[in-house]
Amino acid sequence: MGAASRIRLRASILAGHPVLATWYLRNRLRGATLRFERTQLGGFSRFACGLTFRLTWACNLRCKMCRFAQNGNVSASPGDVLPLEAWTSAVDDVSRFRPYISLTGGEPLMYPHTEALIRHVRERHMRCTLTTNGTALAGKAPLLMEAPPHMLIVSLDGPRDAHNAVRGRPWAYDRTVAGLAAVQELKAERGQKYPFLVINCAITSHNCDHTDGLLDTASALGVSVVNFQHQWSLTPAMVQQHNAAHSDCHGLSGEHLGAADPPSVDPAHMVETVGRIRRRAASLEDEVVVTFHPSLSDSEVYDWYSNPHVWVQRRPAVCAWLNTNILPNGDVEPCHGVACGNITEEPLSQIWNGRSYRAFRRRLAAADDFPICVRCCAYFRRD
Repeated sequence: MGAASRIRLRASILAGHPVLATWYLRNRLRGATLRFERTQLGGFSRFACGLTFRLTWACNLRCKMCRFAQNGNVSASPGDVLPLEAWTSAVDDVSRFRPYISLTGGEPLMYPHTEALIRHVRERHMRCTLTTNGTALAGKAPLLMEAPPHMLIVSLDGPRDAHNAVRGRPWAYDRTVAGLAAVQELKAERGQKYPFLVINCAITSHNCDHTDGLLDTASALGVSVVNFQHQWSLTPAMVQQHNAAHSDCHGLSGEHLGAADPPSVDPAHMVETVGRIRRRAASLEDEVVVTFHPSLSDSEVYDWYSNPHVWVQRRPAVCAWLNTNILPNGDVEPCHGVACGNITEEPLSQIWNGRSYRAFRRRLAAADDFPICVRCCAYFRRD
């Protein structure tokens, strides 16, 4: 796909999905105030652009690259969660700020009220994203499509054998593809624009030789965007370095967090992998947009995989001004292991600029970044 074709396809996506277009523009405008917020407001911040609701830790897969599988959180009971009313109350509380709501887990479709929560978010005129492994989508699609999320991000790591090996279940691929097909069929039957579908692929040593084949899968399923996510890491060395500098206010347990060294890979091979994906994308004229998170040059790809402790695209962290996580127990967590309040005890809108959150922002602003930021997904998000 040439540059002109990519521009046309992206423009047609935004034109056909105005909610996504306004979302994108609003996030870009927010970025213009971040330096002032970080340096001049003493820990205060405008309200978040986005909130991530981790509805449950439970998951039906055991993915090789998942730190929640490492620390055992995915074995939690699906019933050990907040009631729907706790989440809807949080949505009502922040609806005047209109952040986008990102629903994830664990596996969020194992939470018993996911569809009802999405409906509530949409009734409050807010944007909603659901990230799922897709294995329950086929059965959930009819109810989900009654009030669908604006964006549905589904994980696929390659063709059947590669995906199943990464995800730890022999049935994972077939169920996920069937779920994507079910959503597309219902969208066509009902003439719905949403959800906008994205396939997300985590690039690791386990699947790097098979990733470019996902573009053919996406094309066959009518999915127009595939995002390739570079490997995230939280290593014991990162935790040790972090504690040496910040244990007085932000001490961490590597065991509790599932810290682990990633499998070693040949960085030159990863550079070739990314190049192969880009070449395959170029051959799919006007069909599939390929994105990478983060977007790296060849030299940066090499650095990324040569050593997980090497900084790439280093700049001051802004995550605590833009986003926050709300955990399955209600804790509001701007960073690993930091709870600044709980939505069952205090409104989220008050927690956001409460004493604990302001103190955390001041510490992060003074440090610019933490050792645990070096391969953290939140560090590289600017929306």
